[in-house]
Amino acid sequence: MVMEPIGFIAAMTVIGLMVGSFANVCVYRIPRHESIVFPGSYCPNCNRAIAWFDNIPILGWLLLRGACRHCHQPISCRYIILECCMGLTWGVWAWLSGPDFAFVQGAVLICLLWVLTWIDLEHFLLPDVITFPGIVVGLLSSWWLDYGVDAVLGVLCGYGFFWLVAKLFLLLTGREGMGYGDFKLLAMLGAFLGWQALPFIVFVSSLFGAVIGVIVLRLRRQSLKLEIPFGPYLAAAGLLWLFAGEALLDWYLALVWS
Repeated sequence: MVMEPIGFIAAMTVIGLMVGSFANVCVYRIPRHESIVFPGSYCPNCNRAIAWFDNIPILGWLLLRGACRHCHQPISCRYIILECCMGLTWGVWAWLSGPDFAFVQGAVLICLLWVLTWIDLEHFLLPDVITFPGIVVGLLSSWWLDYGVDAVLGVLCGYGFFWLVAKLFLLLTGREGMGYGDFKLLAMLGAFLGWQALPFIVFVSSLFGAVIGVIVLRLRRQSLKLEIPFGPYLAAAGLLWLFAGEALLDWYLALVWS
């Protein structure tokens, strides 16, 4: 029995919300080198176990009014934001892709990108324990979808491009400009999306970074040496390509050549 499109979209949105709840566990525990399986969910303030009914995505946070049931300490709004973002993006991808293996591959990528985004925002870190397995999963799934060579080139070009940029920046300024985690994230995006996506991702992420970076610098009145994580911009550009990159590229080329 084939699920109706609206049913598939709704189901994947709900599952995305649940995946977002697990993603919150990953965001909190992976940078602290804790198991993401054991123990079960607990309050980071009082260490009391969180009941299953308090773990219901979105609803649990709202009913508790963003505070622990036991110690009444505030729970970060990141939990509900990440759950909403994961559910929304899974739903959009289900609408764009349909019930096939390409949906599974894209859904995995979406999950990895949201987890990496929040870890980078909170810890200025893109853990190898996520990017390296992500590269492997991207390569294996790309071979299944018959663009394995493009994915391999995507990994090599993705890592190599940022490595070259970082070396030139170090040579010209005498200081590090990017972390190696950014190289690995771009390589992971190349594994999932193929080398063709990389020029778009590099350009759009740089544009995002420049605009948002200037705004943050002006608001905080900091010097140009303020450290701003680049991973979220790469992730945002990667999601944009996944959802509409080829259509945007076709529109741009038609506009240029018209």
